[in-house]
Amino acid sequence: MTAAADSVTVERALRIDLAGGWSDTPPICNDCGGAVLNVAVTLESRRPVCARVRRLAAREVRVESVDLGKTATLTRKSDIYGAKDPHDWCALVKSALAVTGYTFAEGGLDIRMSADVPKGSGMGTSSILGSALLEALLRIRDPQAAPSPQRIGELTLALEREMGTGGGWQDQLGALYPGVKLLETAPGAAQTFRVRRLDARAEADFAKFLRDRGVLYFTGQKRMARNVLRGVLAFYARNPEGIAAAIVATLKRDARAGFAALRRRDWAKFGAVVNAYWLNKKALDPGSTNPNVEMIIARIAPWTDAVTLTGAGGGGFLFALAKSRAARAQMEKVLASAGNGGRCYRFAVDTGR
Repeated sequence: MTAAADSVTVERALRIDLAGGWSDTPPICNDCGGAVLNVAVTLESRRPVCARVRRLAAREVRVESVDLGKTATLTRKSDIYGAKDPHDWCALVKSALAVTGYTFAEGGLDIRMSADVPKGSGMGTSSILGSALLEALLRIRDPQAAPSPQRIGELTLALEREMGTGGGWQDQLGALYPGVKLLETAPGAAQTFRVRRLDARAEADFAKFLRDRGVLYFTGQKRMARNVLRGVLAFYARNPEGIAAAIVATLKRDARAGFAALRRRDWAKFGAVVNAYWLNKKALDPGSTNPNVEMIIARIAPWTDAVTLTGAGGGGFLFALAKSRAARAQMEKVLASAGNGGRCYRFAVDTGR
């Protein structure tokens, strides 16, 4: 991150959720507390999410989305504080301005944002970009400020409520905190985050394990996480026979078990946790998968130890653990020939060290 009196740039890694996702989503986390195991990762050797905010003399907000190739100029209070359309490409910026209390009396802003990631990726991109923009807006207002991850996490939840998309806290925290970590909260309206990170040696060993056996593949299928979110929250509200509550308890237990397995370098147990996570995602909402995704998973099954779709599922990125380095090479060869707009990406643990 770079900062000056008139310009702030914030870059972020992505995150891969390894276990416990959905337990971080209101009202689930408010009722039950959350526990999520995830890892911050670079994509193609860089942090692909960036927000830059620069001061302008004119009392207007100029917005540019580099990856979408779109621009907009906001000049009225109603542009920022009016009703939001989640399909509006500028809704995230408008919501970020709203939750930080921006007024044109403060002076104008030039906002440039980019996320060099396939849309609908399941890598937490929207929340991560929102968190980067929020931090940039806070720091441009006060260059000496150092907003905490807790504060940015809370504001990102508020931003998503403002947009009407909903969502949990693990996406933004997965990028705000580097490396591999277990994120936990207690039940309650106020979600205070406890963060436990793998020690440096265990994290380095896991990073090598991923280099040898990890595969990250974009399935070519885009989806909106909020569509799966609605299904999961509806099922949780119904809680037939207590099944939803039991699944949430299992998600949290497995997140802690996965963290313990990584501390022990128990790759077999960790793989079992990843597989269980995928099964529980599908149990919470069948929309987490589809026939095309299942066909891809079946095609690579001979070489796979564990597999899940990142984020809410329904498409986006597939994360897999191969049985060996040779199996990983074969898996990537099979995936490269699958077509349908799919692609394997190079990724690595973003240690921040």
